[in-house]
Amino acid sequence: MDSSLPAASDDGDLAWSDSHSMDSDDIQGLPQSSSWFTSLSSTSTSASMSSAMSFAQTGQLSPISNGMDASYHGTDVSGNSCCSSSSASASASPDLTQSAAFLSSFGNWEMALDSHHNGNSGHGHGHHYELSWDPDSDDNMLPLPKMEPLDDDDCCMDHIKEAPTNVLPNSDGSMLDQPKAKRPRGRPRKHPIAPAVPANKITKGRSKTGCLTCRKRKKKCDEAKPRCMNCEKNAVVCEGYPEKQIWKSGRERAEEERLKSHSLPFITMQPLFHGLETVEDRIFWKHYNEHLSTVLTVEGEHKNAFKDMMVPIAVKHQGLMHSILSLASKHIDYDTPYGLNILKNNRSTSAHKLHERSLYHHDQARQKFYEDVEVSDAMNPQDKLRVSARYGQMLCFLLEALAEGNPRGEHRLHLSAYKSLISSSPPEDSAFFSFIAEFFQYHIFADELIHSVSTLHHRAVPNDANYTPAIYPPRLLGVADGLLEYLPQITMIRNTIRHNIVTHVDPVVDYVSLYRAVEIDAAIKDWTPHWPRGDHRDRVGLLYKHMMWIYLVRTVYPPSPSAPLPPTKSSDLRLPTLSNACHSRTAAPGVTTPPMSASPSCTSSPKLEGTNYEMGSVPLLSTSSSLRAESPPPSRKPLQHDLRVTVAVEESLGIMESFKPSDPCQTLLLLPCFIIGTACFTPTHQDRVRAAVKTVKGYTGLRNADRTLEVLEHVWQLMESGDWAAVWDWPRIAQGLGLDFIPA
Repeated sequence: MDSSLPAASDDGDLAWSDSHSMDSDDIQGLPQSSSWFTSLSSTSTSASMSSAMSFAQTGQLSPISNGMDASYHGTDVSGNSCCSSSSASASASPDLTQSAAFLSSFGNWEMALDSHHNGNSGHGHGHHYELSWDPDSDDNMLPLPKMEPLDDDDCCMDHIKEAPTNVLPNSDGSMLDQPKAKRPRGRPRKHPIAPAVPANKITKGRSKTGCLTCRKRKKKCDEAKPRCMNCEKNAVVCEGYPEKQIWKSGRERAEEERLKSHSLPFITMQPLFHGLETVEDRIFWKHYNEHLSTVLTVEGEHKNAFKDMMVPIAVKHQGLMHSILSLASKHIDYDTPYGLNILKNNRSTSAHKLHERSLYHHDQARQKFYEDVEVSDAMNPQDKLRVSARYGQMLCFLLEALAEGNPRGEHRLHLSAYKSLISSSPPEDSAFFSFIAEFFQYHIFADELIHSVSTLHHRAVPNDANYTPAIYPPRLLGVADGLLEYLPQITMIRNTIRHNIVTHVDPVVDYVSLYRAVEIDAAIKDWTPHWPRGDHRDRVGLLYKHMMWIYLVRTVYPPSPSAPLPPTKSSDLRLPTLSNACHSRTAAPGVTTPPMSASPSCTSSPKLEGTNYEMGSVPLLSTSSSLRAESPPPSRKPLQHDLRVTVAVEESLGIMESFKPSDPCQTLLLLPCFIIGTACFTPTHQDRVRAAVKTVKGYTGLRNADRTLEVLEHVWQLMESGDWAAVWDWPRIAQGLGLDFIPA
């Protein structure tokens, strides 16, 4: 098949057609200008040489032989630029020998065109030349690649880059040229040996973990702990090892430096007073000064001895400071609204932390107290501050037992310590001495109510008048004015009567006890309180006067051993006579005997002033049928009950209910509540006493009020059952309940 290549010199266009063929004769008809051929030959030669060199280096075909497009630019005779694009066939991929033959034939063809052009240079323009080419000719070893126009007219050979080489990726991502590993000969092993991977040699730098001594001496350290053996072997003192430092990046170190430059230095605030170191300590200190010291005094804020006298000593003495904080911590009840409000306002602490701090102050207070006792006994027992602090600590220990409601009699240990110390080393400050003596003496008198349980032995009246100074101004009631001095005397009479009942002595109220009761009764009636006008303690004095009289009457009128239990029905009422009320003999059945006179113990017993019946007997009731028919329903009052006791109880309850719940006199009302409560035979009176005790507990916060109410509840239960002998001996009821406390 022949292909023709027409060329026109007039317009510079060179058109290819299938109807023409190029041979050697037609070449002469081409234009004489060889600029197009020159550019084509030079460009083709350079492209072919670069492709050949590229193939030789990379083992791949050049862009021309691979079918990649290339553009050629030239200029015709008239100066117009012409462009011809050529492209190799993608289906044909000639090797290096074919590419070289093609280049040589193309060069010969170019030279023939040049010679033909030079020979016909005289011909004019406008002739049409045809170039024919026979693909079956033996002169051409390879066919001429088909030249196709390019889509992009701006394509240039300079923009063509070499193809990338065959590079294998490495396991770590880097490109590495490695030949394929050969397969080992022979049968594979059942257990293949792991290939020995050569470990990279790590150069070990200078160690910085040795001891300081070896590093200074520039010796190798074996880094033994706590001292290296190298220093031990060379008899050198090992300075130890430097502290381990956490590695931080440069950014972290820079951030630390920046914070140090902008932040303030850390300072430690020292406590103002020893012991006030934590949040819990400040809570205890505030509670003592603002609440506890107020409820313990009756005078008010302007004369509060618990602050005016105790606090100045506490700031100078560590033991007293710990004692005050321990007392305040034991007084707070965290189940009450007051305690819950403390926890709410102090979010940084908790009830558990407050309890732990309370135990710490409790232990420190005891330890400092014992240390002061040893130092004072060995060195200077007349140290003013140390002696005053010791009294203050004993006062706090006593109040701590009352605040906890301790039922084991721990308070008595502190009362005994006071009696021992006051006789040998009284305080030098008269005002402090008066304050301490009045407080301790008040509780010594009140302690006789429960501690008097001695059935077989008499207890002597405590004679503490020699150690009680002239108390001025008085704060409590019954100590400076002497009213409570009759309380242990009445208790002594009660112990004597209890002893006579147990040992079956007749009469149980002997002559000495009876006349002593008359003297005490006259002294109580002559006693009058002396308080300034408007002071509520004046009314409390009247209440104490009734309390002492009720205690005396209930003591000297024990229940008769032969007195029957109260009847349950009016028809079963048996009116006793004077003879069987007294301890007379009973006539034998069936024997008629004249009535016997009263026993000497009954006829010779004197009568209390205003008393209508004799001691140890029951009142002579009328045997008329009219009275028997009009008898009221049975009550829980004993048969020998005196109506005057009911009147005194009613008046006393009226005085107690006249005080407001926030009145400071509530501190003095627990003692009369206990004594008057033992004489309340009606449920109405019992309910009023129960409410009064709860009011006292709500004001003072002392848990010994709970112990007082516990004993009273048991006494009232015995009244319900009619066990009047047990009701009279209520100290033994407290002993049976395991309660040994001060009801004040």
